[in-house]
Amino acid sequence: MRESIRSTEKIYTRKEAADMLKGKERDIHLLREDLKQAYNDILLLTKEVQALKEKIQTHENPDDGYRKEWTWVKKIVFVLEQAGKPLRSPEIIEVLAKREEHLRNHWNQAQYFSAFLDMALKAERIKREKRKGERGFYYFLT
Repeated sequence: MRESIRSTEKIYTRKEAADMLKGKERDIHLLREDLKQAYNDILLLTKEVQALKEKIQTHENPDDGYRKEWTWVKKIVFVLEQAGKPLRSPEIIEVLAKREEHLRNHWNQAQYFSAFLDMALKAERIKREKRKGERGFYYFLT
């Protein structure tokens, strides 16, 4: 027994084929324009990302004399010198956390940092003062 194969393909006239071709060319042209726009957007965003990275880098490492290789005591003294006023430990931590990734990512910053404050106090590089009616101590240069 022989099966017959039916063709389901449609035969187009020249005009229909030309109209379809023009439509496809128009679609391709629009897609190319979209692609060009997307590429230009990517270039613009890449430049913006680079500018933001540079801004972050200069913000994290401003040229004010701070050095990451200093001891923690020297870093504390530096922050107090820059502030020009007594600071509480959360304020010192806030300033140093912007510059020190290890401190910024520590699970308990206050507990970690208190040992360094004690070292600075024992070395007599800083002093602390308790102010009546306020929690915690204020630290200042000797």
